[in-house]
Amino acid sequence: MTLGSKNLVCLSNVNLTLSSLAGKVDILKDINLNIDKGETVSVVGPSGAGKSSMMMLMAGLEAATSGQVEIDGHDLGKMDEDALARFRRDAVGIVFQDFHLIPTMTALENVAVPLEFARKPDALKRAQERLEAVGLGHRLDHFPGQLSGGEQQRVALARAFAAEPKILLADEPTGNLDSTTGEMVIELLFKLQKDHDTTLILITHDPRLAAMCNRTITLQDGQLKEETTSSTAKVPTPAVASQG
Repeated sequence: MTLGSKNLVCLSNVNLTLSSLAGKVDILKDINLNIDKGETVSVVGPSGAGKSSMMMLMAGLEAATSGQVEIDGHDLGKMDEDALARFRRDAVGIVFQDFHLIPTMTALENVAVPLEFARKPDALKRAQERLEAVGLGHRLDHFPGQLSGGEQQRVALARAFAAEPKILLADEPTGNLDSTTGEMVIELLFKLQKDHDTTLILITHDPRLAAMCNRTITLQDGQLKEETTSSTAKVPTPAVASQG
């Protein structure tokens, strides 16, 4: 299947089988999925259903056993490791539950990393602008260990959007945050997605959060079930706090 004019993500008959001590395990089974440019899609389902594995395939961090994974016109199965690294650098932003900031780098340096990899001019200046956009202009020189969980996740958001990726993959981005801080972070995530017209794929166990997306994809035992939600799903513009 070839990507159309709108489809940014196209998974065609995708299967993923991994080896374990007990033998081969079928993680994903005959996944077919199209996601349009600028669409917001939530992925829900029980633990072990294959949600994170599907995200890894979309990021080119895992290779499908069979089938085709096309992102922004790129057939990931035909790309070598160097090409995949360039693809992630130019097209993909990722936000994890555990932040994954570099502990020995300041907030400013963490956000500048993808910009420097992408050879963007004035990487530090752009990184500062990204941090100011998430309300952390006063935390530029702080290390991750000096920041709260909410602040670390906002740094992670600034880093993920720094190089203006076409697709943002978020795996339980509020999983390690309290409810109030998580609410602020998720509102900020949707605001940035809208501002940049980024395609967002959000893994979550929170039904309320899933309903904020245009569509909800349910995975069960490695198989996909698609449920359409409101195409007018919106979240309020966040009041970015200086703490949290």
